[in-house]
Amino acid sequence: MTLQEAHALQRRELISLRAENKRLQKQASVLFPNEEKEALERRIRHLENTIKTLEFKHSESRKLHLSRINSLVSTNRRLLDEVESLQSQVSSLINENEYNLKRAEIAEKEVALLNGTNKRLEKKLNTNFENSSLPSSALPFRKRVPNSRKPTGKKPGGQPGHKAYEAVRLTPTKEPVHIPVPDSISNNPDCYPTGKQIVKQLVDIQVIVNVTDFIADEYRNRKTGSRIHAPFPAGLTNKVNYGPSVKAFAFLLNNYYNVSIQKTKQCISDMTKGVVDLSAGTISNLSSEFSTSTESERAKIFSLLIHSNVLYSDATVSNVNGTRKAVILCTDKEHVLYQHLEHKGHDGLTKTPVENHKGTLVHDHDKSYYSYGSNHQECIAHVLRYLIGAQENEPHLKWHKQMHALLQKMIHIRKKTKNGIPKEKVNALIQRYESILLLAEEEYTEHPPGKEYMDGYNLQKRLRAYQDSHLYFLSHPEVDPTNNISERELRKFKRKQKQAVVLRSNTGGQHICDALTIIETARTQNKNVYDTVEKAFAK
Repeated sequence: MTLQEAHALQRRELISLRAENKRLQKQASVLFPNEEKEALERRIRHLENTIKTLEFKHSESRKLHLSRINSLVSTNRRLLDEVESLQSQVSSLINENEYNLKRAEIAEKEVALLNGTNKRLEKKLNTNFENSSLPSSALPFRKRVPNSRKPTGKKPGGQPGHKAYEAVRLTPTKEPVHIPVPDSISNNPDCYPTGKQIVKQLVDIQVIVNVTDFIADEYRNRKTGSRIHAPFPAGLTNKVNYGPSVKAFAFLLNNYYNVSIQKTKQCISDMTKGVVDLSAGTISNLSSEFSTSTESERAKIFSLLIHSNVLYSDATVSNVNGTRKAVILCTDKEHVLYQHLEHKGHDGLTKTPVENHKGTLVHDHDKSYYSYGSNHQECIAHVLRYLIGAQENEPHLKWHKQMHALLQKMIHIRKKTKNGIPKEKVNALIQRYESILLLAEEEYTEHPPGKEYMDGYNLQKRLRAYQDSHLYFLSHPEVDPTNNISERELRKFKRKQKQAVVLRSNTGGQHICDALTIIETARTQNKNVYDTVEKAFAK
């Protein structure tokens, strides 16, 4: 009950008591006797006292009520002032909040941009020859390549499963040296000869310079006065000429073993005790002479590669006076052809055996190759490296790891079954391949790829679109699953490129390719490389 309600109640009671008092006084004057009147008067006095008490309480309550009302009024005014202050603060905070929201939106965009940049930079930092198409030479200070083999404690060459290698005994070229028996053995009565001999060989080499003078008598014509003589053998054009063995040795040092011209000159001079001192120009011109003498052999290799059943091809970049050129390699495992060209792609391939090849082409994911050949096999080694990169950049997905394991299993099965994988096994592997691609599609639907890293998503699309070209090797045992043979052969040119740093002309680049064509073809056919080069210079 509030003070106002209590005040109203007391007032009603007071009015009611006064009315009752008047009524009783009126009745007492007419109806009641003195005793009753006195009793009523006492009753009246009592009521009057009660009324005074109630009036006093009412007055006190009213004062208290008024004081509380005044206090509430002042409190209300203070609260109103506080509300106005708070409203102004709220208005200020709303404006500040709007400003902060705008700044937050800008900051979010900047954070998204920085996150994307950070992810791209992390991708670049983590990209190496193990998870991308970068060559191992691009990372000279790379980490140690992991090896899953368990250490045996044996020296290199003595590992389990390796055939022991022993030096082959050669036919002696000198009289044997008999070692005398020591006195400690010959004078010992406990020792007697067994009739056997222990023979140990010492093999050494010796450089001998053979110099031959060709002499022709000179004649003079009495009538014309001209001087004539018998013709000299081919190649003897200067006063001092070098034979095919010297040329072959100098040529191999400079063009195949990547020794500089000056060091080649010094090496031959030191080996011959200063007798043979080739000039730098002579060594440099050997490349042109070798290219000219082997032109027909290279044309034959070109023709044989065109008609091969399986052709492996790859390309790399050459540096000619700061300009990027292309080197395209073709091989069928028996013949190797290097060509130094202006461009890769169709412009370059139309000048190689690839243009007219009708068999199977093994290559990287270069779409230019799909315009040639009848069948295609893409290099699985590249796909395996791309899958490793996808695993590192998308660790929340599972399809990369499963596909990597499946492709490794396919290659392992292919190596074990030289005569071909059974058709049922091939179908099972293909079904597993397709199921993993379905998993990849589901994962990318649930976790869409960001624009900072689309390689994994694009890889699964490529594996689906070019499925036949990736799995062609399963049903064709004559085709390798990788193009590693081409990449290994191209490293020979890259090593020469690093030694030369920069080529001076396209002709110089082609001379290197011509040399590698003949040398690597001889090497793949298990021919003696030195004899092959010497034979070319003897023509």
